[in-house]
Amino acid sequence: MEKLWREIKGNRVHSTAVINWDQLEIGTGNEIGPYVCIGTDAQHIREKSTGKVKIGNNNTIREYCSINLPTRFTNVTEIGSDCYFMAQTHINHDCVIEDKVILCNNVTPGGHVWIMRGAVLGFGVLVHQYQVIGSYSMIGLGTIIPANAKVTPGHIYYGNPVQQHGVNSVGMERNNISYKEMGEEKIRYENILEEVKRHYAQ
Repeated sequence: MEKLWREIKGNRVHSTAVINWDQLEIGTGNEIGPYVCIGTDAQHIREKSTGKVKIGNNNTIREYCSINLPTRFTNVTEIGSDCYFMAQTHINHDCVIEDKVILCNNVTPGGHVWIMRGAVLGFGVLVHQYQVIGSYSMIGLGTIIPANAKVTPGHIYYGNPVQQHGVNSVGMERNNISYKEMGEEKIRYENILEEVKRHYAQ
């Protein structure tokens, strides 16, 4: 089995992974699993792919995950550091995934989605394009996040239609986040929301 893995640019990469190295900026310590596709064209009817995929350090990207190139609106699809993407997650064009995000199997954020640090999205969560998922939030399995939903930092969400179900106190404790810091995250959330809205207006 070990023969199927290669060390490339300080990363552990499975031999079956399909990677567009010419349009990838990547750190070190990442594990890229079997049949992962990185830097394939954006799934967009009108816009052509451009720019690059940017990936930080120490991420685990499991089998059959896919990460698309961006469009001209942002020119980058960006993954932070210390994330864990389980099998068959799909990162659409122009997404931003911050540090320490966990995406369970089959999670699919639409184009231009911004997932803030420390968020956890359960099995099969679907996120409408141009959405922002608040930091240290937890989204229950099978939840659909529509265009008009607001997923603020530090809370638990689940159900269809999605609803808030209290504070994610366990997530905050595990990440050593104070209520003061969470207040700062809520301000940052609103700022990011405005930025994503500007992308939509284009």
